[in-house]
Amino acid sequence: MTALTLARLMAQTARVVVVDLSASSATISLTSVDPTAPGLADLMMGDASFSQVITKDRLSRVHLVSAGRPGSDRAALQSPRLTLAIDALLQVYDHVFLDAGPAADLPAELLTAQARAVLVPDASMTADARSLMCDQLRAAACFTELTMLSKPVQPADTVEIGPRVVAA
Repeated sequence: MTALTLARLMAQTARVVVVDLSASSATISLTSVDPTAPGLADLMMGDASFSQVITKDRLSRVHLVSAGRPGSDRAALQSPRLTLAIDALLQVYDHVFLDAGPAADLPAELLTAQARAVLVPDASMTADARSLMCDQLRAAACFTELTMLSKPVQPADTVEIGPRVVAA
């Protein structure tokens, strides 16, 4: 939800896509105008076209790409073709958010080959795991500066109900 919230804010003035690489969150399918759309694993297997895997957020101008349909072969996301797909998105969008969640099976080099994105860790990730992730990303030498969020961002579409005042 953090990546989507940040993307929604940025989409007010830019072209933004959120790419779900974790497949452990239902956020993309819940917010997509097409929750049954194929995803990157389907694209890697040749079962879907690039235009079929890009959907739209119901509440904003953000475009969404899921990891794949339920039951998709997750190993397909380790394909070198994933880098080509991300590179293509980088050519079209101003900002590409990669939501890797707890996707420890995806090598940092694959995700960050042409990195111009911010990686937001899963909210439940321990401090040690965050530190390890930072060390691995620095070792991949893809980022000149690395900032890790310490807590989840509150959704921008959340409205707190409070007292109402009416003037006539």
